[in-house]
Amino acid sequence: MSRDSDERLIALLDIDSQQGYVELIDKYLGFVYKIAYSKLLGICSKEDIEEFVCDIFYEFYCNRDKINLEKGSIKALLTVFTKRRAINLFNKKTKEQEGISLYDDSLQNILIDNENVEQQILDTERKAKLITAIKSLGAPDSQILIRKHYLGQTLREISIDLDMRVKTVEKRYERALKKLRNVIGGVENA
Repeated sequence: MSRDSDERLIALLDIDSQQGYVELIDKYLGFVYKIAYSKLLGICSKEDIEEFVCDIFYEFYCNRDKINLEKGSIKALLTVFTKRRAINLFNKKTKEQEGISLYDDSLQNILIDNENVEQQILDTERKAKLITAIKSLGAPDSQILIRKHYLGQTLREISIDLDMRVKTVEKRYERALKKLRNVIGGVENA
């Protein structure tokens, strides 16, 4: 999701809360359900997970005035929000059940898989932001970076494909990296 559409959705939640709530659920229901299901599988029934997801959206909606898009996208905020609530529910349910061991192989696999799902979501969002930043550099700089880092071409191969001198490609590559660092603030590593 782009920042503009996130801002539009937050504004819609304030202006027409019912329509905003419907759009929020339409866009993120499957996403939140997948996180909740992966965290609570084996601990909660399907109905409990569905109720949990409804509670997540309701609580998110009730706290809409506290949302700061400077700290992350709606998707990222929902990820953290859902994960924290799921961990709390998981801990509560496991305390209620006697004899459950953290050394149980099936439980360990669930915990490992959950971290992978969350990390994959965050990695995908980070990569999408990086691609957008690269494309904002314009041609041929964006083409050089994509060919070098995503297609694995050498600078010599790139110079042949783009019909440019190798020295020119080398200089453009160095400048493109500097521009990209400025665009993304030198913070992200991908």
